[in-house]
Amino acid sequence: AAVAPPSAVVGLPGMGGGVGGATGAVAATMSPAHGPSPMSMPSTAPSPTLAKQGAPCKYGVTDPISLQEPSEVDVALSQRMMEELDREFPRESAEGVRHREGVLQELERIVHEWIVEVGLEKGLSETEARRGTSKLLTLGSYKLGVAHPGSDVDTLCIGPPHVSREAFFTTFVDKLKQQPSVTECVPIPDAFTPIIRTKMSGVSIDLLFARLVKPLEEGQTLEDAVKEDEILRNMDEKSVRCMNGYRVAEQILQLVPNPQTFRETLRFVKCWAQRRGIYSNVLGFFGGITWALLVARVCQLYPYYLPSQLVNRFFRVYDQWNWSKPVNLVEIEDKTNVPGFTAFKVWNPKTNPADRQHVMPVITPAFPAMNSTHNVTETTKRILLDEFRRGYESVKNVEADRAPWSTVRDPFPFFRHFRHFLWLEVLARSEEVYQKFSGWVESKLRILTRQLEATTGMIIHPNPRQYDLRGADPEWPLGCGMFIAMAFFKDQGAFVGQTIDLRGHFHHFVDVINQWTEKDTYGGMFLLRLKRIRSSQLPDYAQELEDSEADKKRARPARSDGGGVAGAGEQAKQRRVSSNGL
Repeated sequence: AAVAPPSAVVGLPGMGGGVGGATGAVAATMSPAHGPSPMSMPSTAPSPTLAKQGAPCKYGVTDPISLQEPSEVDVALSQRMMEELDREFPRESAEGVRHREGVLQELERIVHEWIVEVGLEKGLSETEARRGTSKLLTLGSYKLGVAHPGSDVDTLCIGPPHVSREAFFTTFVDKLKQQPSVTECVPIPDAFTPIIRTKMSGVSIDLLFARLVKPLEEGQTLEDAVKEDEILRNMDEKSVRCMNGYRVAEQILQLVPNPQTFRETLRFVKCWAQRRGIYSNVLGFFGGITWALLVARVCQLYPYYLPSQLVNRFFRVYDQWNWSKPVNLVEIEDKTNVPGFTAFKVWNPKTNPADRQHVMPVITPAFPAMNSTHNVTETTKRILLDEFRRGYESVKNVEADRAPWSTVRDPFPFFRHFRHFLWLEVLARSEEVYQKFSGWVESKLRILTRQLEATTGMIIHPNPRQYDLRGADPEWPLGCGMFIAMAFFKDQGAFVGQTIDLRGHFHHFVDVINQWTEKDTYGGMFLLRLKRIRSSQLPDYAQELEDSEADKKRARPARSDGGGVAGAGEQAKQRRVSSNGL
């Protein structure tokens, strides 16, 4: 990469900035434990104290906190919550569900045809090739029943032992591209979890692959087999990760008291997390599976509660959770001393030093147990806890009939909340290059944020949203904008007149981006721009989108300019360095 002269200094006052970039390369010119266990918490839900109790039961690793059944007030409150949610975060229509099901059936037919073709090429008879086990399973939001219109469908292709992962990412990709219904097909075989991103008949599909170690036994169905740990014996690591995407979703639905109540609560939480800018595993927040696990645990603790009550408890429990302890739905089982499982790593902070560094562990229930939040940093933990606290206070206002449910999930006003930003634009000339390069940059942003958060006097706030450029640069047909906010606080060591030199961080990030293995393959087809800007320099495509979202909110007293941390309010504003020093 062509790195510009070392002028990446953030000064207080007099902060300058620049922009750089060379086609097909990367260039940067920069100026730049919580307290009590939830088991001891009193209930603050609006239900009467002497409400009817449900039958004794136990889900998960502890007894429930409450067996209380909902009152009429709770029923009405929950109904109102779901009605408001349906208006702003609609479910998939019956027609949309049928269309997706039809697309998945077509995809499964293509998968089966391909597996037969591979078998014949391997010298199998046609009968043997057609007998080869194959299945297309759904996972993620679609499997859990919380998909919304336009969302991707996560799928898993399970193939027989004679079908290799290499064939999946070559001959199967070729076959997909020949289908008239396929308009996009981007293989990403080198990802941590290798994936094919495709679009069929307008439906976006993420496709994973797992290879069976041995054929199924006579009379055994694949759906039953994948639920058993035995299916993983001697399986390669990538196949195990892909297989467990399905196994975890399946177990979640089996481990909650009421799957439908779980789904309704998760829909609200997912909408809230997306609106508040904390839905991103890759940037160190929580991803979809983590939100599902957190909601499932609250359902276990309050087995008879309705969605509105569970939302209240969700915020309260995780605001007060002792995060030195993991959130888990079942006891962690370690089979790594069993032949065939010895290569697997099970989350265990007692024996694995890396696991002891995890700051908000949320553990998957399927063997081998893994922490779904290993990307969380102290910065993102702070933001998440601020949002849990804000969510709880907002729900209490709703329950007191002082606000509608929509206030809980009001979009976080990112660009009005801060004054200084790092602005990244990822640009490409084709869909394939854009998918690959933007994924690479996004996956490495944590390296930059970890370095920035260690800077004395400065705190940061990553924004997981990728903003469409809306034609802002006619030379680059595809691209997105990403932003990291910066703020300076006295209690973090900032002082008026301070100069913060970030050049080393930015140059290191550029070096990391230039390690992209396909950089030479796609020379001249991609570009990364990096610039430090003030709020007055924000591009229209970002500012106008936030303004349009703000217009949709009901009239409330306007917040004065602060530039502090989400949820910190007036106290945070008072901690800021004097505006004369910025």
